[in-house]
Amino acid sequence: MNNIYIPEATQNQQRICAGDISFVHYTENDSLKNSRVIFNCYAISFVINGEKAIFRPSNNTIVETGEGIVIPQGNSIMAEHTLNEHKYASILLFFPASLATDFLNKHKLQAKTPTAQSVDYIKFRQTNYMAGYLKSVLALIHDDQPLPYELALHKVEELLLVLLQNNREALIALLQNNAVSPSFHLKNLVENNLFNNLTLDELAFLAHKSLATFKRDFEKIYRVAPAKYIRERKMEIARQELAQGKNASSLYIDLGYDNLSNFSSAFKKQFGVSPRQYQLSAQAV
Repeated sequence: MNNIYIPEATQNQQRICAGDISFVHYTENDSLKNSRVIFNCYAISFVINGEKAIFRPSNNTIVETGEGIVIPQGNSIMAEHTLNEHKYASILLFFPASLATDFLNKHKLQAKTPTAQSVDYIKFRQTNYMAGYLKSVLALIHDDQPLPYELALHKVEELLLVLLQNNREALIALLQNNAVSPSFHLKNLVENNLFNNLTLDELAFLAHKSLATFKRDFEKIYRVAPAKYIRERKMEIARQELAQGKNASSLYIDLGYDNLSNFSSAFKKQFGVSPRQYQLSAQAV
């Protein structure tokens, strides 16, 4: 799986730039495959048609049509696809970390709590005001005229001020966290993505580590190989859920298995009985 660098990868899309600020009208054909995306700047994405699944080191979400997301620089696993006959479409805004710092200083903004380091993204609903904002951005993109930097800067600040109204502490925190830190808590990363069916290579990517380094650091913490730990951890959770009456046909989805057969085989390999047999024995006690 090749890395995708943002905003460089959007150069073939309809876009307009002013210095290190860019606005992009992004469209693509349906793709359910995960992509490894490296954000070299801040990005604000408005989904116009389709949905975007995004996995960050400490959290993950799905951004649907009519929603938007603020993404700081760093590594992400992403998949974007349409839900109808039209292409996936979004409007993207990219700006550098230096602009984030300037914005905070200009408006004398500082986070009140140390939660800044734990903010991985901010998701929001698109408002009527944002609809007008996006219309003006599309006009700039399609106008085929040079974009003055002062106007581009004004459009970035306008959007940040709008987002500040309902996401004040989280946005300030996100904008303060300019540096891409390799020192993510590996344990939190693993536990938060336990059921997301990510490969070890993808988990290593989110941790900003090579696969070999990720495996080595994992074994230092857990004293067991990552694949073995993840499999056994899932099975232990499955055992607890089955004992409490949860149905195996819905449980396998929650645990990130592709189908019931694979889940049942893994469960039987771990405990020596099928999920159904285990559930019946647990209920009989």
